[in-house]
Amino acid sequence: MAHQIEIINLEEEFAVWVLYFFAYSVVGWLWESSYVSVRKRKWTNSGFLIGPVVPVYGFSMMAVLAVVEPFEKNIAMLFVMSAILITMIEYVTSWLMEKLFHARWWDYSKIPLNLNGRVALPISLFWGFGVVIIIKFIHPVISKIVVHFSTNYGIFAGILLIAIIMFDFGFTIANAMAFGAATNRIGETVESMKAELKTRVADEGSRIEAERSWVDYRAHDKQGRLPHLNYVQRRLLKSFPNVKLRDTATSANDISTMADLIKERGKKAKSDK
Repeated sequence: MAHQIEIINLEEEFAVWVLYFFAYSVVGWLWESSYVSVRKRKWTNSGFLIGPVVPVYGFSMMAVLAVVEPFEKNIAMLFVMSAILITMIEYVTSWLMEKLFHARWWDYSKIPLNLNGRVALPISLFWGFGVVIIIKFIHPVISKIVVHFSTNYGIFAGILLIAIIMFDFGFTIANAMAFGAATNRIGETVESMKAELKTRVADEGSRIEAERSWVDYRAHDKQGRLPHLNYVQRRLLKSFPNVKLRDTATSANDISTMADLIKERGKKAKSDK
């Protein structure tokens, strides 16, 4: 009987932690997507995954709840430890994602007191302040929701959510692994077209109006051999417009625009058949 009670308690604890992970992953997604959407003046899913989750927030808050929450009554300690803990998670996440996908998904190089562009002191202070707000005001609400779901749906909710996010992870990562090679080929073409247009203008001695840039000229990919980025890959470019691609010097915005032109040309070719 005692063994059975222990198993039940472990199942409940597992379900609670899984639900905390997903709850704060969704909260992080809402925050980041809202912030980016306001800046771009249109709704943008700023998450790496397709679903409405940003796992780094979930992992960060799990770490905070496990390590830092015992100090919740000491505001100064809560602030400092949260800032340090989340900064460490952010640095490791940035490093791993760059190694896996050959891209720097965020870059704090222009922010003062940064470390390799992966983390920066002002951002770390923001994390510390944010965690204090969350623990004091938001976590009590999240905790009630988590307890409700854990009590009513138990481990089944946790297993279902894990299955969904694992599918999302697998699908997104499979597309992201091919992301580098595809963007590299597009980037090479963009740079070649820029250079050709520059030479052409110099040879002809003509002037090109400001709005007539290489964007107009790059549609001259007569062979039609450039790779078509799929929905996931195009979304990543739009969700992370400041991403630094290691395999090409071309900006993400230029590659994104070219990818859209390739997509439009593909649609036109199908409609003409």
